[in-house]
Amino acid sequence: MKIVDARVIVTCPGRNFVTLKIVTDAGSHGIGDATLNGRELAVAAYLSEHVIPCLIGRDAHQIEDIWQFLYR
Repeated sequence: MKIVDARVIVTCPGRNFVTLKIVTDAGSHGIGDATLNGRELAVAAYLSEHVIPCLIGRDAHQIEDIWQFLYR
């Protein structure tokens, strides 16, 4: 099951929230919160320009491997 798409969603229900939605080739999807108060647009740009390109094509089952890759 490969990651085929990811997108950043910035919403504003009183304050900005940054959410990352990841979609796999099997049709599964997951969402995660990436909000950093006061720096929402910086986080959204970082996700769009740096993290998402690293995620596309990776095996969605390899959660720890993805975490270590992005953390280091």
